[in-house]
Amino acid sequence: MEQNPFAPPTSAPPPAEGGLVFSSEGVEVVSSLAKWMRGLSVFYFIFIGLAGLLSCGTVATVGVGSARGGGIVIGLVVAMAVMIAATMFLREAASGFERGVYSDDEMTLGAGFRSLRIYLIIFGVIGILSALRTIWAIVG
Repeated sequence: MEQNPFAPPTSAPPPAEGGLVFSSEGVEVVSSLAKWMRGLSVFYFIFIGLAGLLSCGTVATVGVGSARGGGIVIGLVVAMAVMIAATMFLREAASGFERGVYSDDEMTLGAGFRSLRIYLIIFGVIGILSALRTIWAIVG
């Protein structure tokens, strides 16, 4: 009978009851992923702040009193709120990943994956709406 090449090594310690066991390489990869996610969320917050400042000029040019200006303001507020929510979910996912890996807690790691899932859904919807808007602009 041949050895299974996909079987875990026999020298590995048995998993703790009810917990996760990560190799040092796995901890390093997840920690690096969490750092990148946290850095990306900082970039998003800076982008949101700059977009908010730049949109003040647009609102001042169009004028809030007009019907068009009111629609622009509402659109900007909704877009900012969605971006802030997505960024908060990304940051929460990074925290959940790190806390879950270092504490070997499945629930915390699962919460991180749920936050990442919500973040990806939000940006998926934004991508689909952007593609539809582009197609609509091209078609006429």
